[in-house]
Amino acid sequence: MLPAYGTNARVLKSGNYCLWAGDVTDDGTVRYVGNNNDRDPILVAIGGSTPTNTVSNVYSPLDVNLDGVIKYVGANNDRDPILTTVGGSTPTNTRVQQLP
Repeated sequence: MLPAYGTNARVLKSGNYCLWAGDVTDDGTVRYVGNNNDRDPILVAIGGSTPTNTVSNVYSPLDVNLDGVIKYVGANNDRDPILTTVGGSTPTNTRVQQLP
C-alpha cells in the first residue's frame, strides 16, 4: 500500500481504506450546498422537475454509490453519500481533494 498524501486523504470503512465519494463535478472539492455543489448535477440528470425520477443501467460519476442507478431521493440515493463525505451534520462543509 502506498502512503497517503496529506490528512484525511481516505476514509476507513469496515477495515478497508476507501477514497471519499461525491465529487461529481470533478473540480477537486465535494460540496453539498452552494455554488458548484455536487448534488445539483444529479437532479439535472434525472430531469430536474421530478426528483423521484431515476436513470438506470448507467456507469457515471453521478452514480455516487455505484449501484448503476442515478437517484436523487429515497433509499440508496446518490445525494446522501455527498452529505456524508462533507461531514453529515454541517452541509456547508466541503472536502478538498488531496493529491501529491
